[in-house]
Amino acid sequence: MTYFSRSIIAVITLLMAAGAAQAALIDRGGGFIYDDVLDITWTQDANINSFDTWYNQMAWAAGLSIVDTRPGAVGVTYSDWRLPSMDVNGDGTVVDCSSVTELSCRDNEYGYLHYQYGITDVMPGLFTNIRSGNYWSGTEYAPSPFNAWVFLFSIGGGQGVGFKGGNLFAWAVRPGDVSVVPVPAAVWLFGSALGLLGWMKRRKAA
Repeated sequence: MTYFSRSIIAVITLLMAAGAAQAALIDRGGGFIYDDVLDITWTQDANINSFDTWYNQMAWAAGLSIVDTRPGAVGVTYSDWRLPSMDVNGDGTVVDCSSVTELSCRDNEYGYLHYQYGITDVMPGLFTNIRSGNYWSGTEYAPSPFNAWVFLFSIGGGQGVGFKGGNLFAWAVRPGDVSVVPVPAAVWLFGSALGLLGWMKRRKAA
């Protein structure tokens, strides 16, 4: 491996590490909050729909369409919303984010929002209208077809199981970012690395 090959690998590694260190919730404007760790976008308003049964909340989220009103995004509509997952990898286990590592907590979208970002009803951060009651998730409770997992955004947080016929709150989330001018991270990293490599070549030649 040449000196410059090793250099470009080192540069890309450093740039990726720098990006990871800046992981955060990002206000994209227009009512969208992006989580650049889980690569999902939340509605900024945590109470768009009134509380209802799990069945109705699932249908509400699936049918939700939000028109992007931000400059540069005229005509764009996002209609791939859903209720948050508390078992992202689908292995049938809902982790308790109060007692697992950050990496393991990524399997629980509600848990990550609360335990990693500190989001609660009284400390909403970038969000609005977070309710003190339980929120339905889109994750069913495996032992019973009549129940689904719920999350409580109080100071202490908490998760449990609710009867699907009960009325609870709902919060919508969708996959990916909603940046008006998205720049793929890999392209940005590669471009930055090439630029730095060119500078290193010129410096060595001098």
